[in-house]
Amino acid sequence: MDRKELIRTLEESRREIEPGQDVGIEPFRPEDALGVALAYHEAYGDAFPLEYVYDPAEIARRNASGDLHTVVARTPKGEVVGLFGLFRPAPNPEVYEAGQLIVRKSYRKRNVATALNEEALDHLPLRLRLPVMFCEAVGNHAASQHLSEVKGMAFTGLEVESMPPLASAKTDGPARNISLFLLFKVFEKSPRAVHLPGAYQAFCEGVYAELALPRTILPGKPPADDTVVASRFVLPEIGLVRQTVQRCGRDLGELVTASEAAAGERGLVQVFLNLGDAAAPQAVEALRDRGYFFSGLLPYWFGADGLAMQKVGREPDWEAIQVCSPKADAVRVMVREDFKRAWKGRRS
Repeated sequence: MDRKELIRTLEESRREIEPGQDVGIEPFRPEDALGVALAYHEAYGDAFPLEYVYDPAEIARRNASGDLHTVVARTPKGEVVGLFGLFRPAPNPEVYEAGQLIVRKSYRKRNVATALNEEALDHLPLRLRLPVMFCEAVGNHAASQHLSEVKGMAFTGLEVESMPPLASAKTDGPARNISLFLLFKVFEKSPRAVHLPGAYQAFCEGVYAELALPRTILPGKPPADDTVVASRFVLPEIGLVRQTVQRCGRDLGELVTASEAAAGERGLVQVFLNLGDAAAPQAVEALRDRGYFFSGLLPYWFGADGLAMQKVGREPDWEAIQVCSPKADAVRVMVREDFKRAWKGRRS
């Protein structure tokens, strides 16, 4: 079924859930799949960028395969009133993202979100023996940042205006997109060699120290071969194009030019680079010359670490980005200053 058919089926399956019931926090069961899809539909309407969240069969399949680990808040009647998931977003299958925290409207303000967060960030990673976990905490409020930081996650970057606004925010005219803070927690701290760009070496070394990650820093080299792309992600609603680059080649500029054309004048282009690739530092300098600025350090993203760069078509609404702590604010300030350098260069 396509998205329209899936949404229609969910609308026909929707039932009211009696409020005030006891709630248990438990791992996903196949019979939860419809309730999970209905929770997404209540929270996002038909606008969530990943279609599978509206497909109960695909939700069940992904949980069975290990690509997705969902924790649900369930009533004694078996009704799903909340969820939190761990899923694989990176070329390295050992990296899991914690996200998509949803609580049904009738069960908010009952600490369901806190209980789901504790299970997903504390117990589930240890039970599954996950090596690396990260999350994208929204910048339109500080609550999810705080929940992640108190669980020992470290701020490693900021993706500016990279998430569409929620439907509830679209009231008086078009709302600005939501910025996302990157946070990581590492359970297995294996050593890696990295080729760090000079412009961001101090920031990366600070993150390595905070996470206690053993790293050997090696010099960069010019690219020798063609670019190898691990994946491409497009979100047409906001003009987002993300290229995850396994190896930087001499033709990287052509790939970037095509991405910028696809994103449009007001879009957002992200380039995730592999710091295990000796050509990465030179690629970062080339991107900086094209108006790109820092987005984040991504520990173990490729096996080796990754580094994300970003380019926007208009100045982000920096004042709309809320922070929960001095560490979050330091990342916001660093990214904003690098944006100013990039923006000034584009206009000179």
